[in-house]
Amino acid sequence: MTFQRARKKEQIEDRRREILTAADRLFNEGCLEDVTFSRIAKDVSFTRQTIYTYYQTREEVLLDLLSAKFKEFYESIDQLFPPGKLFTRDEFCRRVAHHFIEHKATLRLFSLRHTVLEENVRYENLVAFNRVMLQVFPTVKNLLRSQCSVADDMLFDTFTFTMISYFASIYPILEPHPNQLKAIFEAIGSTAENHPTAEECLIASIKLMTAGLKFKKEE
Repeated sequence: MTFQRARKKEQIEDRRREILTAADRLFNEGCLEDVTFSRIAKDVSFTRQTIYTYYQTREEVLLDLLSAKFKEFYESIDQLFPPGKLFTRDEFCRRVAHHFIEHKATLRLFSLRHTVLEENVRYENLVAFNRVMLQVFPTVKNLLRSQCSVADDMLFDTFTFTMISYFASIYPILEPHPNQLKAIFEAIGSTAENHPTAEECLIASIKLMTAGLKFKKEE
């Protein structure tokens, strides 16, 4: 097959999607070190050298992949909380916790954001990523306005800032290494049966973060 340079916007986007799909598979099946341009090139319809037309480093690829996953995360919130339907605090927290668990791959990638993904990327890539990430504020605000009677943007912003930090840190808790988990329980002289599940811990944590919010369904 003769190689053709991508000229149209649709062709360029198709090639970016190919790169991101390959990187997503490599990262999910292995780890950060498994995501290389050489291995990505084996999964796409063009050469390794062509990848450099779109990305300079694997961190740029993964940051773009994280942006795409964030968009999916936002879009699925509408299905999680249908317009016009109210939920209690407990129902709200359980749905959010379950949503986090369903997007474990996004959590795993996001946990590398400050330590790895932002260290070897161009400034314009950081700007583009943050524009996507900051969409969480209007998304969460609209959700909280629909569920809560307190119309305090500062309170909503505080919740969102806390949630972003929390979102970045919970992946290792959701999926700890088996040896690490065994060592923890041995160190404290206990067993897994005597402790809450990861989902139960998530629900309890989100309940604490929503303590200052008044849910309309509970009034």
